Amino acid sequence: MSTKIKKNSEGKKVYELAFVLKDASSEKVVLDFLAQHKATIISQSPINAMKLAYPIKKHLTGYFGVINLETEPVNMTALSNALNLNAEVLRFLVIAVPNISAKGGSPEGRKKYSEGSERKTNKAETPVSSATLSNKDLEDKLEEILK
Repeated sequence: MSTKIKKNSEGKKVYELAFVLKDASSEKVVLDFLAQHKATIISQSPINAMKLAYPIKKHLTGYFGVINLETEPVNMTALSNALNLNAEVLRFLVIAVPNISAKGGSPEGRKKYSEGSERKTNKAETPVSSATLSNKDLEDKLEEILK
């Protein structure tokens, strides 16, 4: 199963860049790298201070942010290399955003659950319609179970 990556007519793809920085002022460094590598920012979340679960490059705190951007794949490779070499960036992750279809919100090419294999059900479980069961029947069944 392959998911189509969102591409516009110019051959650009949409990416999501998540990063952890040493300090909040380092955000300018990331934005400068994006401008240098001809990336267009689609949306940007505010930078949030956070305590790290484990030390990264001897830092116990970091500043986390997410940027959605659009650029050509060649530029994204160069941008990843530049971010990897920068000491201000503790960690980063780049993913290509898949194209989401309007129906059901599932990525294209993905099979629906009903088209896949049958769901295995426990033979002991029998679905009971609440409309056909009275309160008296429910109480009797609960007493039977609790005995």
